[in-house]
Amino acid sequence: MEIINAEDKKIIQKTCEVLNNGGLIVYPTETSYAVGVDATNSAAVTKLLEYKKRPEGRAISVAVASKDQAEEFVEINSQAQNFYKNFMPGPVTIISNSKNKVDYRLEAENGTLGIRIPNYKLILNILSEFKKPVTATLASLPGAKTPYSIDDILSTLPNKQKDLIDLIIDGGQLPKNPPSTVIDTTASELTVLRTGRIDPLKTVLTNTLDSSSEQDTIEIGKRIIKDLYNSHSTLLILLNGELGAGKTHLTKGFALELGINQVIKSPTYNYVNEYKFENNKLFHMDAWKIQSKEDLNALGFYEWFKLGNVVVVEWPSVIMNLDDQFFENQQYLFIEFINYEQNNRTLKVYSYKP
Repeated sequence: MEIINAEDKKIIQKTCEVLNNGGLIVYPTETSYAVGVDATNSAAVTKLLEYKKRPEGRAISVAVASKDQAEEFVEINSQAQNFYKNFMPGPVTIISNSKNKVDYRLEAENGTLGIRIPNYKLILNILSEFKKPVTATLASLPGAKTPYSIDDILSTLPNKQKDLIDLIIDGGQLPKNPPSTVIDTTASELTVLRTGRIDPLKTVLTNTLDSSSEQDTIEIGKRIIKDLYNSHSTLLILLNGELGAGKTHLTKGFALELGINQVIKSPTYNYVNEYKFENNKLFHMDAWKIQSKEDLNALGFYEWFKLGNVVVVEWPSVIMNLDDQFFENQQYLFIEFINYEQNNRTLKVYSYKP
């Protein structure tokens, strides 16, 4: 077993070498750590099934770099096309009819296959270089906790399973996001088999915005507030993206449009920063370290939702898991940052209405 830091300059080359040689890797995604092998290599899939202690006949999804790559392996109907366009890359698994080009043991008994395009730049770069699908299933064994760190995996894994791992990509501690939403698009009626952070029946993509600089991101923030702020309601905005994606710069744009002249700083160390404008407040929260609903009460989270206030939350899935009923009944914007090379980003703006 070799452990390599996600920042290592040779990580893409090293990972592709391991996968091409039939090796098994553990890698980070925007939901949790996953375990992957070349989905077209039967010997590698056998190794994966042994690692997962998983019998044949239970489907395992695969990750690809793009919709074009997905079309090499599954039939994408009009229903699926819509979800690829609106929700990928992102925490969604789309089930389609397989073209039988991956190992048959990864498919369901009815011949379908689940596809993921992770919103995690490093993994997208690896998948683009590898040019073949890689399995995307939890790195933990059945019954174990969802793995958000390497220790979560290794501390509970039997030695027999550890010996099967060839490479671990250490992306550090991941935010405690729920698993992907699983959507079956093969029947005439859409079926949601598992709901993660995205509820496809209540979430609508309202805008897709491109940014090539920090200033672009600030200007996008100003436009969002100009279009949506209403002093007769609370505006809740949830920001999801990797470290350095631009969440705080977007919030700077929100603040400027609201007339706030203070310097907007990341709330990482304070949990929340408050800024006054007119008779209202902008609350900028980092939810990464929140552990319980009691923590939310201690911060006064539920008291922020007064008419005219703006509440911005980074790493929102952490607290959405703690009080799903509150968020199910709350209207909000969810903004997903998709990172490309250098400073290029796409911001997908979703509207959720209960």
